[in-house]
Amino acid sequence: MSTSTAGNGALNSLSMKVRGNWLPIVIFIGIVVLVAVFVPAFFQPSNLLNVGRQSAIVGVIAIGMTFVILTGGIDLSVGSILALSGVTTAMLINNGMVVPLAMIVALLVGVGVGILNGIGVAVLGIQPFIMTLATMVAIQGLSLRLTNGGPQQFSNAAEIFRVIGSGNVLGIPGPFLVFVIVAIVGILVLRYLSFGRYIYAIGGSLEAARLSGVRTKRTLVMAYAISGLCAGLAGVMTASRLGVGDPTAGSLANLDAITAVVIGGTSLMGGTGGAVGTVFGALLLAVLSNVMNLIGISPFDQQIVKGVVIVIAVLVAVQATRRRLSERKQSAPKSEAKPTSPQSGSDDTRGAMAGA
Repeated sequence: MSTSTAGNGALNSLSMKVRGNWLPIVIFIGIVVLVAVFVPAFFQPSNLLNVGRQSAIVGVIAIGMTFVILTGGIDLSVGSILALSGVTTAMLINNGMVVPLAMIVALLVGVGVGILNGIGVAVLGIQPFIMTLATMVAIQGLSLRLTNGGPQQFSNAAEIFRVIGSGNVLGIPGPFLVFVIVAIVGILVLRYLSFGRYIYAIGGSLEAARLSGVRTKRTLVMAYAISGLCAGLAGVMTASRLGVGDPTAGSLANLDAITAVVIGGTSLMGGTGGAVGTVFGALLLAVLSNVMNLIGISPFDQQIVKGVVIVIAVLVAVQATRRRLSERKQSAPKSEAKPTSPQSGSDDTRGAMAGA
């Protein structure tokens, strides 16, 4: 009887891993195969490099967004952070600050806004949607105030600054390399560091994570700080690519990033998903946009298609969440039947966190 139970548990665990990690990859491969059949021009080397460049900025933001959504939160302010970081970079360069230092300050601006969001959510108890919505509006207004509503041009940028926006390294777009580095760091943190396990634990149950010894407030603040850092980096990359600090840049970046995360299999309720799926979600969005450009679909119609994709992604996420809740309900009686003690409960919690 115990062997059968263990076998079923292993099969369920394998099924969850396949749905959580491989489904986005399978969808991505399927889309690429269809594109190969119907739009062969897509696979020209120059176009593939362009797809990598297109995926970079949304991908960098989406990696940071993954940390927040895994906790069960949301960050609507990333687009405004992108704009503010780009404006900050441009203004500091124009005022004579060396480019590397200006880039660091812009990143710190993103981290600062992220920490503000985290304090509002974790310490003050404000709903993530409301807190980040308020920050989004306020930061957007600040960017417009600093630039008087117009783009902030700059010049004399260093080579490293040009590379991360529009340059190439050994023939590979610099922005895509930045995306790859950020994605690798995000994957490693979520899979192998205690902080990553704490993120999953909070997404599974904030109260259970707190009772098991996780410093939930600090972890939440750090998650939002990471989201702000990634958005700030995307802002620096955008300023480099455009050659200006645009206060209106990134107006749809939050929606694109959330879409990439959800398409990648991360549940909006938190606790399920990861950065690997987010990478393929961002690439899938870039592929769709590129293919629509190649076949001549107007930018207005592309927005309609993106809206449909968002609806489909949310529907898939809802179905996955329902399956998850159903699996929890089915396993609840078995858990209640087991004898419990303070020591055994802590062991179970540590096992669940390690499995995350």
